[in-house]
Amino acid sequence: MRFSWKAILLAPLLVPVIAGLILATAPSQNRLLAFLFFFALGCVFSYGASVVLFLPCLFVLSRFTRLTAWLASLVGMVLGMAAYVPLGWQSYLATGDNSGPPSGSFAQYLWRDSWSESWLFYLGGLVTATVYWLLARPPAEK
Repeated sequence: MRFSWKAILLAPLLVPVIAGLILATAPSQNRLLAFLFFFALGCVFSYGASVVLFLPCLFVLSRFTRLTAWLASLVGMVLGMAAYVPLGWQSYLATGDNSGPPSGSFAQYLWRDSWSESWLFYLGGLVTATVYWLLARPPAEK
């Protein structure tokens, strides 16, 4: 797989567009403004994770092995999990009884409660990595 400007510009757009469309369906006075807000917020995370995490990891990994579609997708999903950790930590700190310290460890919190809010990170990493792979792969030889 090679580096592609087209892939780095287009691949991180898919997840914010879908998330913006879903979140903008909530009852509000201005759905276009809601879409633009969630789309812009999603783009900040998506492009940041793609440029700062995903591309360097793919570059390093490509030095050790031949990149395949499933490996690139797996790396995207693992990096999506890693991108969730700071948000999960903040959620964990906010779970205490009566604004007190959290009961249980961070690992227990992740095992018990993270699935409700982390699926977008896992899925976003997987989708973005797969779309990047599809856009950056060399054209098939004829």
